Amino acid sequence: MPDQVLHDLAAAHGLDPTRYPNRSSLIEALASRPDAEVLLTEADRRRMEYHLERLRPRQLRELGERHRVSLLGLKRKSDLVAAIAAAPGSPEILMELEAQDTAERDSGLVLGRDADVDYERVEELLEQARKRFQERQFEAALTAAQEASRVAERTTEQLRRASWSYAVLAAQGLLEPCNAEDPETATARALLDRARDVFFQGQLLDDAFLRDLVRAAEVAHAREADRVRDLLALTRDSIREAANLGASIALAEGAWKRGGDFLDRDRLAAARESFVEASQRVEDARTRRIREVEESIGFVADHIGLARNVGADMREAEDLHQAAQTAIAAGEHGHAGDLLKRAERLAMKGQQRQIERAMQLRQAQVEKAQAIIGACEPVLKEAESYDLSATEVRVLLRQARDVLTKGDYVAGLTFARNAEEAAQRLEAQVADERRRRGIQKPASGTCGVCRSTRVTFQDDGWGRCEDCGTTFRWRGPFGVWERLKAILVP
Repeated sequence: MPDQVLHDLAAAHGLDPTRYPNRSSLIEALASRPDAEVLLTEADRRRMEYHLERLRPRQLRELGERHRVSLLGLKRKSDLVAAIAAAPGSPEILMELEAQDTAERDSGLVLGRDADVDYERVEELLEQARKRFQERQFEAALTAAQEASRVAERTTEQLRRASWSYAVLAAQGLLEPCNAEDPETATARALLDRARDVFFQGQLLDDAFLRDLVRAAEVAHAREADRVRDLLALTRDSIREAANLGASIALAEGAWKRGGDFLDRDRLAAARESFVEASQRVEDARTRRIREVEESIGFVADHIGLARNVGADMREAEDLHQAAQTAIAAGEHGHAGDLLKRAERLAMKGQQRQIERAMQLRQAQVEKAQAIIGACEPVLKEAESYDLSATEVRVLLRQARDVLTKGDYVAGLTFARNAEEAAQRLEAQVADERRRRGIQKPASGTCGVCRSTRVTFQDDGWGRCEDCGTTFRWRGPFGVWERLKAILVP
C-alpha cells in the first residue's frame, strides 16, 4: 500500500501519522483497532482509488470497457473513478493496476515521481513540526522534525537510485522482446538479474557495471531487430510468391503492414507477431490457391465437354488443359492457373458461339414457318369466300401456330409445310373458281407503299412491287357485294 494511502486511512480513523516513527508502527496501530475488518475493506477501496486517480479519463474508459463496467453518461473523472471502484469486478481491476507496476516493485526501484513525493513529505513534516511546536506539543514536534530529517537525508540517495533505476528498467524493456536463446540476450539477461539482485539488497550499482548492462541490452536488442527485419523481408517474398500464384493476399498484406508499422515504432514483439500472422495467412492462401487450381482441372474438363457436345471446336482448349496438367505435375501452379483460365474462357466462348448459332437457326426456322403461315392464310380466306372446302388447310395452320407458340419450331415448321402443300392443292380450285366467276389478273396497278407503277401480278393471287419489294394480295376474299352479285347474276 502506498504511504499516501496509508496516511490518509490513518487520518480518516483518528490516527495522526506523524506520531508514529515508521510505516510498520502505523500499520500495527491500525491493525489493533477493533474495526480492523472494516479497515481492510476501506484500504482496498482507497488503494483502488489511488491507482485510478493516476490514470487519465481516456484510460479509465478503456479500463471500464475492458472489464465491462458501465460508464455511460459519466463525464467527470471523479465519477469515473467512483464507478470503477464500486464495480463488482474491482478486485480483478485492482490486480491489473498493481500488475502494471510489477517491474518497478520487483526491482525495488524508486522512480522520480516518488522522489518528488519525498520532497512533499519533507515539507509536510516540517509544517507539522512547526504547528506542534506552536501548540507546545514538543514530543510530537520532535518526532515530526526527526522524520523530516531522515526523509531529507534519503532524498539524495533516492534521486541517485531513481536515475539508475531508469537505466535498469530501460535495459529490461530492451530485453523483453529478445530471443532468450540468443547468446547476446543470455549475457544481457544475466547482467540484468545481477542488477536486480543488487537493488533488492538496497545497494547502488557501479557505473561501469551499469554501462556494461546497457551496452549488452542494446546489442541484444539490435540483433533482435535485425532478425525481425529479416522476417519482414522473408514474409514479403512469401506474399509476392503467393500473389504470383493468384492467391488472395489481402489479409496477409494487412498483417504485414501492421508489422512494418510496429517495427518503425521499435515494437519488436508486436512486429514479430504480426509477421508470423502474415506468414500463416499467406501460407493458408497459398495452400487454398493450389487446391483451387488442382480442383479446377475437373471443372474445366466439364466445360470443354459441354462445349464439345454443342458442336464447338475445342482442340485449342484441350491443348491448354493438357498443358495445365503438366504444369501442376511440375509444381508450377501459377502457370497452370493461367492456362486453365484460358482453356475455360475458350470453352465458354465456343459454347456461347454454338448457342448463338442454334438460336439464330431457330429464329430463322420460326420466321420461315411464320412466312409460310402468312402466305397460306390469304388463300384460305379466298377459298372460304368461294365456299370451297378448306378444312385441311385451316386445321394444319392452326396446329402450326399452336406448336410455334409453345416453342417447338421443328414441329411448327413441319405443320406449316404440310399446310403449304394443302394450300397449293387448294389454289387450283381457287383458280378454277376465278375463271368461272370471270375474275382476271390485273394488267397494271400502283404500289400502295411507294406509289410505283412497276408492279407484277401472279396467278396465285399475289403481287409484288419491283421498286420497294412489297408483296401484296391482288385478289382477296369476296366482300358482301361480290357475294350478292354471285348469287343474283347467273
